[in-house]
Amino acid sequence: MNFSGAFPRKLLFERGGIEKIPEIISDLGLSGRCMLITGKRFARSSGYLDKLKGLLESAGVKEVIVFDRVEPNPSASIVDEAGRIAAEREVDFVIGFGGGSALDTAKGVAVVAMSGKSIKDYFYPAEIKHTVLPVIAIPTTCGTGSEVTKYTIISYERRKNVVLGDSIVPIAAILDSEVLGYLPHDVLAHTVMDALSHAIESCFHVKSNELTYMFSVEALKTIFENFARGYDGNPLCREKLFYASMIAGLAINLSGAVIVHGLGYYLTERYGIPHGLANALFLPQLIKYSAERLPERLISLCQRLGISSNDAAECSRAFVRRLDELRSYAGLPMNLLEAGIPESELERIVEEGLSYRRNVENYAAPLSREDVERMVRDAFGGARS
Repeated sequence: MNFSGAFPRKLLFERGGIEKIPEIISDLGLSGRCMLITGKRFARSSGYLDKLKGLLESAGVKEVIVFDRVEPNPSASIVDEAGRIAAEREVDFVIGFGGGSALDTAKGVAVVAMSGKSIKDYFYPAEIKHTVLPVIAIPTTCGTGSEVTKYTIISYERRKNVVLGDSIVPIAAILDSEVLGYLPHDVLAHTVMDALSHAIESCFHVKSNELTYMFSVEALKTIFENFARGYDGNPLCREKLFYASMIAGLAINLSGAVIVHGLGYYLTERYGIPHGLANALFLPQLIKYSAERLPERLISLCQRLGISSNDAAECSRAFVRRLDELRSYAGLPMNLLEAGIPESELERIVEEGLSYRRNVENYAAPLSREDVERMVRDAFGGARS
């Protein structure tokens, strides 16, 4: 049994936990100037921006520099700009507050501010080895798990680019489920699909291991049990989905994402389809394909989820039915056609998916062009179990 990973030094999962920011800053020995990175609307309209500034000031932080121009699917130019400001203002640590875009921006800024280079210089296959600014991550959605991972995803020239390294794992993560009371139903559904994707894909990664499975199975069970009521607004179920998102992040931190992410990236960059929803459009195909190519893994995963069959095809059908029930409950498109993707784009989706070599090669069985073409064609028509 082998595994390796980096995790936050401080992990707080507590309703109302944001109030403990002064205590966490003190425990971590942070001081000086802080850059607070967030989106354009939610933090301000909800009152959290003023609340966070007040907590930081009460902690004795010398200055709070707010960067509130985070955009969905953060671009390299935004990260570079914020990083330059952080360097010029001699920022000592960074707080990211928001969804995956805000957290990814914060992690990117932590890199740029210390290196003086562009974030583009660190796109994979580069790996961050140098020291970066400490990051405290405070997520407000149930999906990316970025608060606990070594990855940040940056858009450049209509492509998703991964920046990775153990040093960009946030020094602290604060998961306060009170923020989820503001989360719209559709955003919750889309982000939970991302967590679901992390949990499933990590099990079919070349580096998956028993620890990966432990996190993934717990995440999947929690999502299946709590999605419907969480979607409807039940606070306790939303809190459990928050937890599932975090541990699915721990799963990909130990392994990673595979072909589903590679295929979904183009839909997000070209059509603006939210990342989690784009992934969900290809998850049934990954499960069906894995029944053929990695049957033992699929059977093992399904048995841990309570699907008691030794037949991979039967496991696949049962698993996809569970996934379809979630998507149907939230009224999500079930295939590319329902998502508004024209059939003329299928070849381009294949090309773009194959271009993300890291995601293709990290699948635990060889993937040919014909395999990916079959996945995409099936995803267009949405043949169901």
